[in-house]
Amino acid sequence: MTASQAHVRRTARTAASGHTAASGRGEPPPTAGRRAAGEQLARRTGRVLLRWLLGVLLRWLLGVLLGWLLVAFAHQVVTGSFWLWGIPDPLPLLLFFAGPLVVLAAITMLLLARSALPRPDRILVSLAAAALGLIVLHLALSGRTWLWDIPDLMPPAVYLLLPLALLAAVAALTVRRQALARRTRWWVTLLALGALVLGAGQSGLNLRALRGGAGGTVPPGAIRVASWDTLQWDTGGNPGRFYRYLTGQHADVYLLQDYAHPASGPPRLVDDSQRLRSAFPGYYFATAGDLLTISRFPVAASAAFETNPAPPAGTANIYFLKGWKYSALRTDLRIGGRIFSVYNVHFFDRFYLNVVPLTPTFFRNVRGLDVARRAQFTRLRADISKNPHPLLASGNFNTQPDGGDLRLGSLTDAATRSRSPYPATFAFFGPALWRVDLTFTTPAVGVRQYDIRDPHGMSTHSLQDVLVSLPSR
Repeated sequence: MTASQAHVRRTARTAASGHTAASGRGEPPPTAGRRAAGEQLARRTGRVLLRWLLGVLLRWLLGVLLGWLLVAFAHQVVTGSFWLWGIPDPLPLLLFFAGPLVVLAAITMLLLARSALPRPDRILVSLAAAALGLIVLHLALSGRTWLWDIPDLMPPAVYLLLPLALLAAVAALTVRRQALARRTRWWVTLLALGALVLGAGQSGLNLRALRGGAGGTVPPGAIRVASWDTLQWDTGGNPGRFYRYLTGQHADVYLLQDYAHPASGPPRLVDDSQRLRSAFPGYYFATAGDLLTISRFPVAASAAFETNPAPPAGTANIYFLKGWKYSALRTDLRIGGRIFSVYNVHFFDRFYLNVVPLTPTFFRNVRGLDVARRAQFTRLRADISKNPHPLLASGNFNTQPDGGDLRLGSLTDAATRSRSPYPATFAFFGPALWRVDLTFTTPAVGVRQYDIRDPHGMSTHSLQDVLVSLPSR
C-alpha cells in the first residue's frame, strides 16, 4: 500500500466517524428529513387544492346567479312577469335585502379611502358602520316616508344577525391572531354593539318564548280564532282538501282574507255560500269584498271599511286594485250577553311585483300604495279608538311588527304569547322569514295561546291560531 492510498483510507474513516458523531448529537437521518418535507409538501398541496376548489365553486355559483339574474330580468322586461318557472326574479330581492347595506358600506369605504387602514380593515369598519346606519335610518324613516317602504321589506332578523356576525368575525380574527389593527377591533366592536342594542328590539325575536310563551291556564269559555290569508281561496285545485283544512282548525271564529279567485282584471269575488253553510253548520257569516268572517256566535252588527273606492294615484297599472275596495271588516259578536268586536284586516301591498324595479312606474306604484295604506291605517285606528268593547284585530297587514306605520295605541301583539322565538308567517320563496300576518287585542282580552299553522302549500301565508278569553263582567 502506498502512502497516498493510506492517506485516503484515513480520510474516509475520519469522515465516517464524524458523521456518526454528528448523528449521535441528535441530527435527523436523511430519511426522516425527507419524510417531514414530504408531509409538509402534501399539506401545502392540500391547502392549495382546497382553495382552488372553493374558488371554482364560488365562481360557478356567481356565474349561475348572474346568468339567472340576466335571464329573469330579461323575462320580466319582455313579459312583465316576476316569476319564471315558479322562481322569482332575484334582482328585486338583491335590491331590497342587500341594496341599502351595500350603499351605506360603499359610502363609508369612500370616506375611509385615504386612511392608513389596510383594505380588509376598511371593509370590516364599513360593514359595521353600515349595520349601525341601517338600523338608525329604519328607526327614523319607517312609517314616515314612502322612500323607506322597500328597505322595510328586509327580514327583521337582519337587524340581529348582522351585528352578531361582525362581532363573531372580530373575535375569530383576534383568536387566530390575524393582522387586524387595534383601532379596527375597537371601531368594529363599538359600531356592531350599537347596531345590536338598537336592532335587537326590531329583529322580530320573541324573547318571551324562552319562558314558555303561552298565557297560563285556559279559562272556561275561551274563544279560538283562526286568521288566514288564503291566497285566492281554493284555487290550489283541491277544494275538498282546502275545506278539510279549514274545518280541521275547529275554531269559533274564522277571519279569512282573499276570498276571491284570480283574474286578469279585478279579482272575481267568490260566492261559496252553499258550501260554507254545509261545512260550517250553525255558524254565522259576514263578508265584504275579499274579506269573510265566520262565527259560531251570533253577529250583532258588521261594518266594512271602504277606504279605497278607486285605486290610488299612480297605480292604474295594478289591475286587481279596482276590486280591492275594502281594507277591513268589523264584526260585533254577541257572546254571553256582551259584545266582542273582531276586525278582519287585509291592507295593500307595498309594491307591485310585475313591474321592473327602479323604473318610474315602480316608484309611482310604491308612492301610491303608501298613500292608500296610510288611509287604511288611519281608518282602522279611528274606529278602534272609539270602540268601547273588547276587541281583536287580525289579518294580513302587509306590515312587519317593526314597521313604523304599525302604531295601534294600546293594542297588544298576540304573537308575544307564541312558543316560537321567531314567529314568521310569510314565505316568499323558501322558509318563512317575515311576519306580515298579525293579531292585536285590547289589554282586557287575554291571549292564552298563539300558534302558527303550516298551510301545506295552499298559501304563502301561514294560519294564525289564537286562543283568547274575554274579561269577566
